[in-house]
Amino acid sequence: MRTLVAWLGAVVLIARVAGAAAFGPIDLSSLDDVVSAPAASVWDGVSIQPVAATRDDEPRFYVTGLLGESFATLADPVYGDLLGRGAINRSVLTAGGAAGFAFERDNGRLRVEVEGRGRDDVTAHFNPVLPPPLTANFKWAAADGWSAMFNVWRDYSVSEQVDLYLGGGVGGGGYRYSLAGDLGVPGFGFGLASNAQVASFAWQAGGGVIWNVTERVAFDIGYRFFALDTADTTVGATFNGLPLGSITVPQQFTASELLFGLRIYEPFRRWR
Repeated sequence: MRTLVAWLGAVVLIARVAGAAAFGPIDLSSLDDVVSAPAASVWDGVSIQPVAATRDDEPRFYVTGLLGESFATLADPVYGDLLGRGAINRSVLTAGGAAGFAFERDNGRLRVEVEGRGRDDVTAHFNPVLPPPLTANFKWAAADGWSAMFNVWRDYSVSEQVDLYLGGGVGGGGYRYSLAGDLGVPGFGFGLASNAQVASFAWQAGGGVIWNVTERVAFDIGYRFFALDTADTTVGATFNGLPLGSITVPQQFTASELLFGLRIYEPFRRWR
């Protein structure tokens, strides 16, 4: 009997101890490391950049082909004195190209480029009908016209496909000036002659309209006023073939130009 009572007491004591352990406070300090350590993610090694650093804001290289009409003016005192007119005015073809980078902006683009163009010859001829035996024959030419410019253009978005742009550039330009003429009667003649290379500082300004055909192809129509600084040329005078001396003639070349351009962005990227 005593043995049974002892066993029952032991069972009761063990039950009380187990109950206290079951309903007592639980130590969760061991979970701190689990909570503080974030779970591994597939994005852990990915660099997240702001929108401003995405590829859409990177400068894009482009090339442009240019073709148009140059309404040129060559101010030449010799021409003005002989004909009573201020300058030689001619409409000639101009063509060339440009290459640069376009920087995206909130309302368009900023384009920085280098441009090279050539122009057809600007010529004039003076061969009046004079009372015989008096004769006169003069020819002028500004040939091999060229310009090399550094331009900055600002495009402003009007719609998804249409932009307007303004800007200009500075650089250099020139041409080969020639003059050949004579005035006289048989046995006596007065002549003028010149063949000189002209080069000087150049600038241009203008604007136009752009039609964005696709993301990489654009067509534009623009107007530019182009001007070279005044440059001096030397003209030699002769009498019956004998040199009389020379004179210095200041000249200036200007032009109002209507240009058509075809622009291709990232031309060396594979077409898709």
